[in-house]
Formats: sequence, structure tokens, C-alpha cells
Amino acid sequence: MNRKIGLLLLSGLMIGPILGSGIILLPPMAYNKLGTGSLWAWIIIMGLGALFAMIFSKLSMIYPGDGGMTIAIEKAFGKRTKLYASLLMISAVSFGPTAVMLTAAEYLNKVPGLTGLAKPLIALVLVLASAILLRRNIQFVSTVSFVLSSAIAIVLVLSAGLVIGSGPIEVAPLGTVNPLELGQVVLLLFWAIIGWEIVGNYSEQVKDIQKTIPRATVLSIVVITATYLMIGLAIQAFPQGVDLSLVEILSPVFGSWSIGVLALLVTGLCLTTYLLIVGALGRLVYALSAEGYLPRVFNTKNQHDIPMNGVLYFTVLHTVVLVSALAGVLDIEAIVGIANGFFLLNAVIGLVASVKVIPSPLFKVAAIVLALSLLWILSFSTWVIYLAFVGVLVLAILLTKRVENKEVLADQKA
Repeated sequence: MNRKIGLLLLSGLMIGPILGSGIILLPPMAYNKLGTGSLWAWIIIMGLGALFAMIFSKLSMIYPGDGGMTIAIEKAFGKRTKLYASLLMISAVSFGPTAVMLTAAEYLNKVPGLTGLAKPLIALVLVLASAILLRRNIQFVSTVSFVLSSAIAIVLVLSAGLVIGSGPIEVAPLGTVNPLELGQVVLLLFWAIIGWEIVGNYSEQVKDIQKTIPRATVLSIVVITATYLMIGLAIQAFPQGVDLSLVEILSPVFGSWSIGVLALLVTGLCLTTYLLIVGALGRLVYALSAEGYLPRVFNTKNQHDIPMNGVLYFTVLHTVVLVSALAGVLDIEAIVGIANGFFLLNAVIGLVASVKVIPSPLFKVAAIVLALSLLWILSFSTWVIYLAFVGVLVLAILLTKRVENKEVLADQKA
């Protein structure tokens, strides 16, 4: 029997993955697009992230299980909507984690000895290594995540603090920021808060759910928000430019070692992100298989209670995406754009469900505000993403009808 995880290990499972590749990729991108007004985009997305975290942690306490948030969606709207939300999340994770590993590869490629390797190949090695790590029990995975996320958060916050303390940093008044550009950057920054909605998939592996989950959520919100805001502010101490990265922030502390340190930080963050997301979605695939929506081959777990066939499904999909990146068919921005759309709509469905199933008026109001905010962000997506939503909906309807027909036949035989 596997031991369950407590406050610190659950916090580690939250903090590292949600900081993830976003803390490396997004601050320079936001600053290059919005200049000294980028801090406002960070404040907006961190506020939304805090609401996001509280609502989905509440859902995971009310409806624990491998299905995570989709259990609450079924309670609110029925099986078809639950399946639609599940397929949206599976679609997002079929693409998104490869962007995480490509981010790590971007920095590892600068380390002596790895400079001659193609970045998608480095990313593929990381994907395969993660599949091996995911065979272990949840305590091992969460311990790795806790150690890495703690070290990374400390290094980033201290480095950013030194940069901020070294001189005045200009922040543009909110009224001078172009609303359209602000919306586009907030859409980009949504990547920074992805992860809260899938923590619920681990709820059955948590000790004393009613106490541990809310405490871990509050601790994680504080650490994640402080880290993102400090890095977002510190990056504004440097001139805008396409080559701007967190190397500039680390340089005052680590000097010529900054590139190597950053490569280690990025790899650690990306591994923890990948482990959280793929591990959680492997559990979702398992739950859908057990209910008859997906093939029976996914309805198995290993001796550590890990649904490895679900994990291997994503490993294969990610290999295909990385081979496409190697061939020049996809790049990291395209991958993030595709995944963000699916993540957003799934989150909106979960928030609307929470309005129906969570009795607290405060949580209902927060969920409505957040759902409307995410719909505003989603409005900046492309028509291709909207078309993909329709395709996934059609698939959900067909799979639901198939299961319903099987149930009718079973009742008739009985």
C-alpha cells in the first residue's frame, strides 16, 4: 500500500509544476510585448490564478478521485459534458507538455557537450526519462518535485530581489497600457496558471484531504505569486530585446555560471511540470477507460497504483509532436497556442460547474468572475482553435452515444 502525501509534498507537487517553464519563458516575452506595462498583466493573471487555485482545490475536496475536476462536471451537467471537458484536457496535454520539454532543451542545448544536438531530440530524451520516473509511486514523484521547486523558488526570488534592490525600475501607469495588447499578453500568460485544475486528480493520494489541500493551496499561491511578480518586475530592469532571458537576473549572483545554473533550473522546473501534468492525465485516461469511454487497455495500474498505459499514451503522442518539431512542422509558440485554447475552455466548463455544485456564495461569485475573465482571454484565440473545439465536441457526443447504446443492450439482455 502506498503512503499518502502531506502538506509539504503536496505543495511541492503544486509549486514546481505551476511555475514550470512559464517562469522562464513568459517574463521576457511579456516584457518584450508590453514594455514597462507588463507588470499589470502579471498582476491580473496572478489574481486570476489565486481564484483559480481556491476554486479547484475546493472541487477536489468535495469530489476526490482519479477523474479530478471532471467528477464535479458530471455532477453538475451530466456525462456528456464531463466527457467533453475530459477530452479537451486530454487534447491540451497531447500537445502542451512538449513545449515544456522544448523549453528545457533550449537551455540544455547551450551546455557544452549538448550544443550539437537538435533541441527536439534533447526534449525527447527528457520525455522518455519522465516516463521512467512516472512508474514510481506518488510519494517519490512529489518528493522530487518538492526538492526541485524549493531550490528553484529560493534561487529565483533571491536573484530577483537583488536586481530590484539595485535601482529604480519604471512601471507604466495602467491607464497608458493599450487594452488590446494587454489582453493578448494576459492570454499568453494564462500558461503561468495552468496546473491548478488537475491537482484534483491526485486527491485520493493525499492525507486528510479537508486539511491538507486548502493549506497546501494557500502556501503554494503565496510562493508562486511572489516568484512570478518579482521576476516580472526584475526583468524590467533590462533593455527590451528578443534575446532577453533570465540569465540577466541570475548574473548578479552567479556571474559566468548563470547559463549553466539557468539550464539546471529550467530542466528541474520542466521535469516537475511534466511529471504533474502527465501523471494527472494518465489517471484521467484510466478513469475514462474504467467507465467505458476509452479502450480497456488503459484500465490498468502497476504495483505502485500508477496507470502506466495512460502515461505511455502521452509519451507516444509527445514523441510524434517532437518529431514534427524536428521536421519544422511545429514550433514552441504554435504548441503553446494550441494547448492554451483547450486548457482555457476546459477551465471555463469546470468553473461553471463549480457555481452549481459548491454551496458557498463567495465561491460562486469568484467562479463567475473567473469564468467571465477566461472567456475574455479565450476571445483572443484563432478560428482554428474554435474549429478544434467543435471537433472535440462531436467526438464526445459519439463516444457518449456508444456507451449509452452498450448500457441499453446490457439492460435488455439482463
